[in-house]
Parts: sequence; C-alpha cells; structure tokens
Amino acid sequence: MAEILFNETNTRLRIEAESWEAAVGIGGELLVAQGCVEESYIDGMIQNVSQHRVDVVIAEGIAIPHTRYEDGAFRAGISLVTLKTPLSFSGSKEMVKVVLCFSAMNVQDYWHMVSFALDLIEYGVLDRLTEAKTLEEVKSIVALC
Repeated sequence: MAEILFNETNTRLRIEAESWEAAVGIGGELLVAQGCVEESYIDGMIQNVSQHRVDVVIAEGIAIPHTRYEDGAFRAGISLVTLKTPLSFSGSKEMVKVVLCFSAMNVQDYWHMVSFALDLIEYGVLDRLTEAKTLEEVKSIVALC
C-alpha cells in the first residue's frame, strides 16, 4: 500500500489522549488540516464509533474511525494517530493503539482504506507502528505492507 503516504500533516505519533473521543478528534483535525473534511465530519466519526463500534475497532490494537461523506467530506484522505497509552473505544474489549481516521468519497475509496488497515494487521506491524517515534520510521514500517 505504498500509495498511502504519511507526512507531517496527517501523522501524530505517541499521543496521550484522555479518551477515544479525543483520539478521534485529533485524527479528525488532521483530516481537516489536509482539506479532506470539514469540522462536522469529526462529530460524524464520533457518533459512528458510539453507534457502530464493531465496524470501527476492526481488531485488537486498531480502529478506523470514519463516517459517510455526506457528513462533511470533500475528498478521500487518511490520518494516523498512534497512542502512547491504549484506549478502549466506546466500551470495546479490544484496546486500541493505532487510530486511522479516513474519509472516502465512494465505495472504492472506502475499501482501499479498509484494505490498508487490514494489511497492517496481516503483516503484523501494529506494535512496530505504535513504537515508531519518527515519520521516517512510520514510512519504513508501512513500506513492508
């Protein structure tokens, strides 16, 4: 999935977030900063996690907050937030340490982002991604997928 690029605008590493809502908010603000979504999209992601946690926490260690493009998306985008301390998302038993917020404009965008998240799981790089301290480390880890 080399076509998904992380940079200073869409990546925050080893963040201390007091709640899953705060973690989603950080990821959402990164999408806003990239011009992918408007602020209302963040509220949509938080509401989606609250209502559909099972669709967002896709495996131990990773959540993929998103919502419908009608909630304020302008274009497809992604943000990466790694957490210093894992969090439970909306009562989930799984502890999340990697938060990949994304916006999608169509089904193809959606499946592309989900496929990328599944690759991170399949290639077993979530722990390494969580431990990464630099953007260069993130890029080298993602290149393994």
